[in-house]
Amino acid sequence: MPVITTFTANSVFKTVLESHFTLLNTVRDKCIFILVTLVFSLLFMDVFIPFNINKWYDLTDLSLLQIISVFSFFGALTLVFTQFGLRKWLHLEALSCIQYLIWVIGEIILLSAVMLAIDWVLNKHPALTIDYYLLTFKYTLLIAIIPYVISLLILFALQKHQLARLLSRMKDTRLVTANFPIEDEKGKVILILHPDHLLFLKSEDNYVDVYYLLGGEVRKELIRTTLKKIEEKCTYPGLVRVHRSYAINVKHVSSSRKTPKGYLLQFDLLPDLQIPVSASYQKQISAFPFTPL
Repeated sequence: MPVITTFTANSVFKTVLESHFTLLNTVRDKCIFILVTLVFSLLFMDVFIPFNINKWYDLTDLSLLQIISVFSFFGALTLVFTQFGLRKWLHLEALSCIQYLIWVIGEIILLSAVMLAIDWVLNKHPALTIDYYLLTFKYTLLIAIIPYVISLLILFALQKHQLARLLSRMKDTRLVTANFPIEDEKGKVILILHPDHLLFLKSEDNYVDVYYLLGGEVRKELIRTTLKKIEEKCTYPGLVRVHRSYAINVKHVSSSRKTPKGYLLQFDLLPDLQIPVSASYQKQISAFPFTPL
């Protein structure tokens, strides 16, 4: 029995580590993460003065608050570089949980190097040694780990709240939305579809191509209108905008594929079709199971 329990625990742990890390993939998430880290580190060090840092420096030229502000500011700049620059350069926009843990370690190592450089300047150029860096790494890790956890908890809560609202909308409108009317620019109803039959919408200048199912076959209807007008009157929560030119019915999306330029959504009914997901719309579909965003 203990062997089976251990095996099961190891399997669950392995599954969790290999699962997709769905946070910090959008600009909003990254900004919240950096802002929380900046504010927390600034307030935490100013209020609690950890490790007696007030005794580390000569406070005749700069106040303790000014010194703490310098560390916090350059720490935030480092996170801006890693989250917006380094991740994009290394094509690490989608990570598994184990990859994110490795990323955090690397990020703390880089943060420690930046903190070491600032401390070296403020302490008037002491000798650079391995012990000096390791001590800086320890202090950086102890201070940074708390805002890291807090910011991730905030982002996780926001993600679950968004998913709960989406599921609530889908539950509330499932019976109400029996049909999905699509009007032209003059308000005339051109096409009425059951939501299950709608595949996706594609914008073509002042027209929209409506792809839908009829008798099990894919059909296309060209309507003079815009995606924005359709979205404004749409009550079906499964219709999600994923690109400036595309809105898709999430029910018919079978999978997504990561490419150097972003994600491509794929449909079983149209295997040769690949719909791109713009970076600004990734958050809207991150809650659905077909995508690792």
